[in-house]
Amino acid sequence: EESSGNIKLVVDVLSDEVLFSKLLQHIGLVMPSGTILQDLRLTSDLQGGIGLTIGAANYQAGTQAQVNLADPENGIFEKADLVSLSCSADAPDPRYPCTGIIRALFKEDNNPFLFLNKEAE
Repeated sequence: EESSGNIKLVVDVLSDEVLFSKLLQHIGLVMPSGTILQDLRLTSDLQGGIGLTIGAANYQAGTQAQVNLADPENGIFEKADLVSLSCSADAPDPRYPCTGIIRALFKEDNNPFLFLNKEAE
């Protein structure tokens, strides 16, 4: 029983592990021109979710980043919501005066960015 419990624990932990090397490459591919990924954080308030902070050259590029990340065709996220997007002339990097916060929920089934894929039952 103890061995079985330990194996279950290992599988549970690995099923929630994210392969960041693959994830970052794919996010880079879907980000539109005029945007950058500034920060990426796992969120404790949204299980299976991640918070992304983006920089954008303008408001349109920032909203397009959210649209691209939410697109089911890219296979990363179940959904991606734009929490905020603001532009400031006093931004640290003048090339990206807009900052956006996106909350995204990983797709659960056959997600190539999870260590163990959770296949549909």
